Amino acid sequence: MNDLLSALDKWHQDDEYQKIINCLEELSNTQKLDYTLTCQLARAYNNIADLDKEEGKSQLERAEELLRSVADEGQDDPLWHYRLGYSLFYQDREKEALSCFQRARELDPEDADTEFFIKECEKYIAARECHPEMYAQEDWEAVEAHLERYFGPCDNVFHEIMSPDIHVDIYIMKPTPERNYYVLSTFGMGAHRMNVPEELADRKLERAEIIVTLPPDWKIGQEGEEWYWPIRWLKILARLPINEDGWLGWGHTVANPDDAPFADNTRLCGLVLTQPQGFDDEAVCCPLPGGDEVNFYQMIPLTFEEMQFKLAHDAQELLDRFTPQQLAVVDVHRESVCADLPQKRFAIPQTELKEVYQGDGPQGCIATDRIVVDGAPVGYCYREEPDAGDEAWDSGWRFTAGDESGTYMDDPDRSGVYALNTICNYDPDVIPLLDSEPGTAWSRGEDGVFRPELYEDD
Repeated sequence: MNDLLSALDKWHQDDEYQKIINCLEELSNTQKLDYTLTCQLARAYNNIADLDKEEGKSQLERAEELLRSVADEGQDDPLWHYRLGYSLFYQDREKEALSCFQRARELDPEDADTEFFIKECEKYIAARECHPEMYAQEDWEAVEAHLERYFGPCDNVFHEIMSPDIHVDIYIMKPTPERNYYVLSTFGMGAHRMNVPEELADRKLERAEIIVTLPPDWKIGQEGEEWYWPIRWLKILARLPINEDGWLGWGHTVANPDDAPFADNTRLCGLVLTQPQGFDDEAVCCPLPGGDEVNFYQMIPLTFEEMQFKLAHDAQELLDRFTPQQLAVVDVHRESVCADLPQKRFAIPQTELKEVYQGDGPQGCIATDRIVVDGAPVGYCYREEPDAGDEAWDSGWRFTAGDESGTYMDDPDRSGVYALNTICNYDPDVIPLLDSEPGTAWSRGEDGVFRPELYEDD
C-alpha cells in the first residue's frame, strides 16, 4: 500500500494524472477502493479536467461521483470538502461549491487555496445576479456591419456560454480567394468602456475589439493547445481591461506566464497589439451611432527575444523589424526578427523554472542581468506605480543585485521584463516582500536579511 501511495504521489508531482486514473480505475475492477485511494482518484480527475475539451465536463462529474461515494468518511476532512468544491466550481455550480469551501475553511482556516476559491465563488455568484455589459442593438449592428465590410462575412461564431461581466463571442471569417487566411475577431469586448488615462481621454480609445489572422490550414475548433491558443488569448485580452481596471491599445504587450510558449510547436510566447495589417485604413475604427468609436487592433504573437526588445526600446522599433508578410498572418515557425541581436544565457534555463509564486494582479517585473544572467541574489528592489498603459502586465516591481553601476543601469539591454515567478526562482527570499505597496523599497544587508529603505521616485 505504501509503495502504491508513493507512486501516486510521484505521478501527482509530475502532473501525470492519467497514470493515476489508469492505475486506480484498473484496481477498482478487482477490489473496492478505500477512502484514501478514492480521494486520490477524484483529485486526479479534477486535475486532468480541461473544460476546453469535450471530456472535461465528464471528468469533473466523475470526480464528484467518487467523492460523494465516500461522503460519510469525508465530513471532517477539509481536503474532501475542498476537492468536492473544486469539482462543483468548474461545473459552474458556484453556490454548492461555496458551501464546500466554507466547510473546508472551518476545518482548516489557514489554507490559502480554500480562501482563494471562496472569493472566486462569491465573485461569480455576484456576477450571475447582474447582467453582463453588451452593445446596444444599434451599436451591435454597427460593429457587425463593420466586421463584414472590412474583414469579410462571418461564417461561424464561437458563442460564449457564461458571461459574468461582458459577453464575448469569437467571430470567424474563413479564407477567401482574395484573402487566403482566417480572420478571428472578438465581438463584445467593446461594450465595456476601458479605463483610459486622462491625458488620452479625447482620443476615443475606451472601446476595442481584437482580431488575429491565421493561415488557411489552421484547424479551427480542433482540440489541442497548438490550435486553440489564439482563441484562448482573444478571450483573455477581451477581459484583461476589466480584470485589471486598465486598458489595451496600440503597442501594448502581454506575455504568457513565465514566458512559456503558447504551445509545444512554437517559440511564440507574447503578444503586441497593432493596427490591422493588410486591411483598408478605415478598418481600424468603427464609429458608433452615439458618437463613440470601437478601435480594432491586431494581435501579433512574439518570441521571447522580441518581447525583450520591445520592452527595452519601443513597439515601433520592434514592428519596423518585421516584413509586411510577417505581420499579415501568424506563422508559428517563423524566426525571431531579433535573432541577429546578442542572446542572453540565463543562469536558470527557462525549461527548469518551477511554479514557486502565484500572486494576484499583474505579474510582470523588471530585473537586471546581474540576477538572471550572472545569477547574483537580489540586493535591492522597489515597487513603483506602473506607467500609463502598462497596468495590465506591470506589477511595478524592479529587482537589482545592488552593485550595478550607473552606466550599467542606463543600458536597456542590461535588463529585461520577466514574470515575478521567474525572479522568485532566482531568489525565493523576495516572495514575502511582494505584497508591499507601490512606493516601497527593500535592501538586503550583509546578514542576508531584507530591510525597508526610503523609496525615492525618479
